[in-house]
Amino acid sequence: MKIKYLGLLLAGTLGLNSCSMVGDIDDIKPYYKMEGDNVVYNLESAESVLRGVYKSWRAFNVSSFRLYMSILSGTAVSKGGGLTGGQEFVTNSIQANNVALANIYQGSYLTINTANNLIKLMERGDAKGAPEKRVKEIIAECKIQRALAHFQLLRHFGYFFDLSSPYGIVLRSTPFSGTETAPRATVQQSYDFILADLNDAIANAPQNNELHYYVTKATAKSLKAKVLLHMGNYGEAETTAKEAIDDAERNGYQLEGSFQTIFTNGYDSPEALFATYTEGSMEVASDQIARTTYSEFTKRMADMLVGKNSDGDLNTGDGYDQRFYLMFNPALAGAQGNGKHPYSTNGTGKHNTQMLLRLGEIYFIHAEAAARNGHYDTARHSFQTMASRASYPADYATGIGNNVLLAAIFQHKVLELFAENGEDWFDFVRYYQAKNIAINAIKSTIKSDSQLVLPLPQTALAGNNQLQQNPL
Repeated sequence: MKIKYLGLLLAGTLGLNSCSMVGDIDDIKPYYKMEGDNVVYNLESAESVLRGVYKSWRAFNVSSFRLYMSILSGTAVSKGGGLTGGQEFVTNSIQANNVALANIYQGSYLTINTANNLIKLMERGDAKGAPEKRVKEIIAECKIQRALAHFQLLRHFGYFFDLSSPYGIVLRSTPFSGTETAPRATVQQSYDFILADLNDAIANAPQNNELHYYVTKATAKSLKAKVLLHMGNYGEAETTAKEAIDDAERNGYQLEGSFQTIFTNGYDSPEALFATYTEGSMEVASDQIARTTYSEFTKRMADMLVGKNSDGDLNTGDGYDQRFYLMFNPALAGAQGNGKHPYSTNGTGKHNTQMLLRLGEIYFIHAEAAARNGHYDTARHSFQTMASRASYPADYATGIGNNVLLAAIFQHKVLELFAENGEDWFDFVRYYQAKNIAINAIKSTIKSDSQLVLPLPQTALAGNNQLQQNPL
């Protein structure tokens, strides 16, 4: 059955589709409050509120931001009027008053707070008559989404690449009204909080769900592998990623046979570990992906990986990596912008979804972690799985030397996940911090380490006098 977002919802979800929430922190206080204290009274009402948590990922403030990070890295460029506040991302000179920063910051904490409200009500037993197992599952589903939102904030606004840094994020484990002030946690404390949520979810989340716009144990374990990779804990990241892949495939997840069908299937894709539900006239996410296209950097990479020294043919795919071709072939992209955006925004049926986490990414995480651990044959196995789907020869990975394997994994992952969740930017930062690439290897406007972390938005600083801005 498709989700129909009716019934009892959190008050915080009512304004989520507005284009901006910028303003004084007191002005947004109502968005952080539960509508009454008796919103949950049985299992049906709890499920309805849970759908409100899921719905928050479709909010404009959250779903529109994924493209800004690819513009930041230089793998994408804006077109057709660009994105609000996007020029500062083009030049890597983002200011604290940038409207997009305020949107993603506030939107992420809205997700956290809607989850926290429901956790509180479930833990105190408001869902009368609900089976204990389902109560634990609902709490676990909320914790996965709370962990993902905190992780999103940490990667955007914290020094996520330095475990010794004091510049983590404000952690929220209980409902808040928007007026409470709190200092930033350290980066290590931030990761510990995220991992605690995911470990609890691995123990208690639903084992599987054929509806991939819901999260499960496989989602939690896969996200844990991703978090461990960002922490630089490559040993555990490799082990956890392999367990996540095996668990996912035992429980109904699998790689799509074609790169293109990931996005035409959308939230119905068996590859989706967590995707936004988007169908009908009201249940849509941001379509700003249509406002971007590839950069020269991305096009050169698509040439290089197939051994070409000149531009390929986008009409036939000759001379380009298949993933690049399937995104930008004019017959496939059409007016929608690219192949990851296959549906019209004006239709009443299925719409373009946001892949918040998918199985293909976990294969790349496993490959990178294994390569960093010196387990090159293991790394090649996962890497080859992804290369084979992109129509590379069956022995492609075996021909890549150990000394350049990491670079190849990075390049393929960029083309695989381009313009989805900013993974190209975060990978660039990680590879730079690990001294694998130079700071301006991808984009010449990146000249100092201070440009690697977004500034905290001015609205957040104005509303929380305990916040300390990132070093400039």
